[in-house]
Amino acid sequence: MIWAEVDLRAIRQNLERLREWLPKRVSLMFVVKEDAYGHGLVPVAKASAEIVNWFGVATVEEGLALRAAGLPHPVFLMIPPVGGKLTAAIRAGFHIPLGDLGMLPEVEEAVRRAGKPALLHLEIDTGMGRFGLLPEEAEEIVERLKPKWVKLMGIFSHLSSAYGTAPEDLEFTRAQVWWFRKLLQEWEGKVEAPWKHLANSAAVLAFHEATAPPLNMVRVGTAAYGYPEGPGKPPVPLIPAARVWAEIAAVREVPAGWPVGYGRAFVTTKPSKLAILAAGYSHGLRPELKEVVVREKRAPLVGKIAMDTVACDVSQTEGVRRGEKAFVFGPEVERPGWVCPILVPVLLSARKRFISQGAGTPGRI
Repeated sequence: MIWAEVDLRAIRQNLERLREWLPKRVSLMFVVKEDAYGHGLVPVAKASAEIVNWFGVATVEEGLALRAAGLPHPVFLMIPPVGGKLTAAIRAGFHIPLGDLGMLPEVEEAVRRAGKPALLHLEIDTGMGRFGLLPEEAEEIVERLKPKWVKLMGIFSHLSSAYGTAPEDLEFTRAQVWWFRKLLQEWEGKVEAPWKHLANSAAVLAFHEATAPPLNMVRVGTAAYGYPEGPGKPPVPLIPAARVWAEIAAVREVPAGWPVGYGRAFVTTKPSKLAILAAGYSHGLRPELKEVVVREKRAPLVGKIAMDTVACDVSQTEGVRRGEKAFVFGPEVERPGWVCPILVPVLLSARKRFISQGAGTPGRI
């Protein structure tokens, strides 16, 4: 089993520091998709409501949950909804990305059903290669937009490699930013929309040009939860908001040459002391997770991760006992780089409790 303690005060502090770092004219969209990266959608959104300008979510249901919690902020759907969900999003007044040419007829039909205009953001593909329009497609779409059916509220793109540290990642990110800003400048007077956004957490921290005019909004996710991404040391201190741990179910000593786990993928080279964690891939542990922290010392994972167990080597740590905690995330654990693929699955499966302060204090779940 995985447990997590989410410090909502840390999220507030991270957002306040990011807000101070950003130019005052730039609006802050806080990305709370997928249950706020597993941290808890409604508690996190309530804790941050006074600091942020927008919320970014993955689904219509997440947006409606924010409305039910009394949060009036503009809501941006980060994935284009389909079918009845598109109609529901328009009816709720959520901002919707236009992800491909074939979506426009669907939007017009959904508008007829919803009885109100759609709030659209044109997504321009500058190198992510998922959703988005090529620039020439975008100009074609703009000519087809009917003000009766659609309000063009934003133009945005998505950076694919801003979290990377390799020289080619830096070069590609700067090229994406340059291309998108040049496109927006060329469209001035022809394609008008109040919001222009590109920067994610990594770009906010490392690429100042991604917040330069005409760009006027950023989409911040992982940095707000305390995990900086991108090249170099972050310009503002960030606090990991989640402390995540698994319980140690057994502590064993095994001889050299002893296989550990399915497939004998790991064999000890010397007598070893192993702590067996009561957590596995059914709790979100992924192969990218290489170590945990036990008694403030690193403990490398050994053998394959099973459904509900995994072993770690605690040979260098004295006195480890059954029932102790092995920390996966938290201030005790340094996890540089792109942590989302490890953090989110683990947190989504965790049993959580919240530490909060101030208005909107949530209870336990």
